Formats: sequence, structure tokens, C-alpha cells
Amino acid sequence: MTTLLKLATQTKILIVDDNPDNLRLLAKILESQSYSVRKSLNGRMAIQAIHRHPPDLILLDINMPEMNGYEVCQQLKACETTAEIPIIFISAIDRMEDKVHAFELGGVDYITKPFQEQEILMRVKNQLLIQQQHQQLSEQHQCLEQEIQKRLRAEAEVKQLSLTDELTGIYNRSGFFLLAEQQLKMARRTQTTCYLLFVDLDGLKKINDTLGHEMGDRAIVYTAEILKQTFPDSDIVARIGGDEFAIFIPASIDNTDNFETRLQANIDCFNVKHDNSYQLSMSLGVKQCHWHENFSLEQLVTQADNLMYERKRSKCSATLKADGK
Repeated sequence: MTTLLKLATQTKILIVDDNPDNLRLLAKILESQSYSVRKSLNGRMAIQAIHRHPPDLILLDINMPEMNGYEVCQQLKACETTAEIPIIFISAIDRMEDKVHAFELGGVDYITKPFQEQEILMRVKNQLLIQQQHQQLSEQHQCLEQEIQKRLRAEAEVKQLSLTDELTGIYNRSGFFLLAEQQLKMARRTQTTCYLLFVDLDGLKKINDTLGHEMGDRAIVYTAEILKQTFPDSDIVARIGGDEFAIFIPASIDNTDNFETRLQANIDCFNVKHDNSYQLSMSLGVKQCHWHENFSLEQLVTQADNLMYERKRSKCSATLKADGK
């Protein structure tokens, strides 16, 4: 057996009719089922009452002075706040064209006078049930949309976390290879030269052994911040290992010393500003990527890594010679 989703005592019904006898009769029929009933003798008063306290259902007479039922319906359907209130027309007019016009204006049902009590109650009950089920479906749809949005946000956060390094907040190895691979393909399609840089933080083991791992982690974070400061957002800056970083520069740069000079200047500036018990230092390997070369991204990273270690060995040799003097 079908039951209403909302209690009758919670259901508000407005009756609009210029005939007081019809108002009293309809109100008596509906109140016998515990509906909360309000009455209005004309269309203008009804519209004002509806905007103040929107009902769940409207029983609307058609033939009324000043403003007939069609005009009332038209105004209500034109307003966003009242457009969804179901309207049942009640009229002595039994012509097909009038019924069609009532439905065209947005009426949900049409009852002809003289009406029967059981007919009124069943038609009212059916429309309330339809309306309340529609509201329930709308609420379920909104909840579903909210759940979908939550899930999409959660998936985006998980994806972001899977592509970023937890310690530094820059891209991790997976994020670097995903994005740099796309940029490398684009460089080959557009026939442009790009650069791959491999950066190693010098002396991390010594920092960890002498000053502790917390200071070592801080040095890694400082390195990431300096790299982000040196390279624009269009470049892909990532931490791909413990003390190893990679930068993919998608656009061609004429002067390869330019970004090396900027990086060293930022490192020197950091060391001056931060009174640390160590001097931050990095070794850099630069691999130019020509669009016609058939190297994989992994191979380019390895080549840049090798170039970085050559620089590091040269730096160590120079330091040893200086200490020997």
C-alpha cells in the first residue's frame, strides 16, 4: 500500500476560490484528513500568501474576478521560488481546450465541479505523493552529486600526493617522469631543443653524520626551495632520490650558463642569509636534448647524472688540491 512520504499534519495546502462556500467545503474535506489548510478569496491575495509561506500544494479556481486562475498559475510558474509548487485546477468549465490550456500553463491536474469528496482526496494525495517523491529524488540526486564531487576531490588529492614528494612538496620521481615524458614528446613534435638537469646535494652524508638527519632533511628542503626559486613554473622540478633532483626545461635556451649562474647566485645568497653550521652546495649535470635524437627520458636522466658526477669529481679534486696548498 502506497503511503505519503510526509505526514498530513505537516502538509500545507492553499485553496484559492472566490466562492466562500467552495472554500469552506474544500477546507472541510481536506481538514478531515488532518491537512493544514489555508484559504484565499482572490488571486492577488493568494500570490502574496504563497510568497510569504509557500504551500506544498495549491487548489486553484479558474473563474475569479481581477485575476483568474490561469493568470495566477502563470505568475507562479514564472517565479523560481514558486515554480515547483504543484497546482490542481478546480473549475466548472469542462471544455477540452480549457483543460489543455491549464496543463500547458503548468497545472498538474484538473478537477471539474461539482466534485466528489473521494475524488478530491485521491487526486490531492496522488499529487502530494508525486511531489514529495520528486523532492526525495532531487535530494538523493544532490547527495549523490556531493558524494561524486567528494570522491573526485579525494582522487585528485591522492593523485597529487602520488606525484609529489612528501618532504619537499615538489614533484617526486613518478611525477617527474609522467610530466617530463609529455614535454619531451611535445619538444620532438615541435622540433625544439630542451634541457635535462641533474642536481645532487653535496655532502648530505656528512651533514647527517655530524649534525643529524633532521638537519639533513632541512638541507634537502632548502635545496628544493632554491631550485623552485631558480626555475620558473613552466620547468619541471622534482626530487627523484634521497639527495638527487632533476629539472626538465621544455623550451630552448641559447645560453646554457644562464640558469647555472642563477642557481649558483641563489645558493650563495642562501648561504649568506642563513647562519648554518654548513655551507649548502650542489653539483649540476646538464644534458641538452635535441629533438631528432632518439633517446628515452630514462637515458637522458642517466646521461645528465653521469655529467653531474663528472662535475662533482672535478669539484672534489679542486678542493683537495686547494687543501694541499
